[in-house]
Amino acid sequence: MAETGSEAELGRSNKSATPGDHLRHLLNVGWEPASPLIQKYVLDHQLQRDLEEWLVSRK
Repeated sequence: MAETGSEAELGRSNKSATPGDHLRHLLNVGWEPASPLIQKYVLDHQLQRDLEEWLVSRK
């Protein structure tokens, strides 16, 4: 089964993880919260609250 473009660009692995876990992983490895791919992922998976919480935890 082929990955979609956005999943491949976000570095999606074969491991099972929730979308929120995956978002936190991407942010923790250095993805910028304002990057277009992260913003699209947040919108697609309704993770606005998760992103806000992550941002607050970094201050």
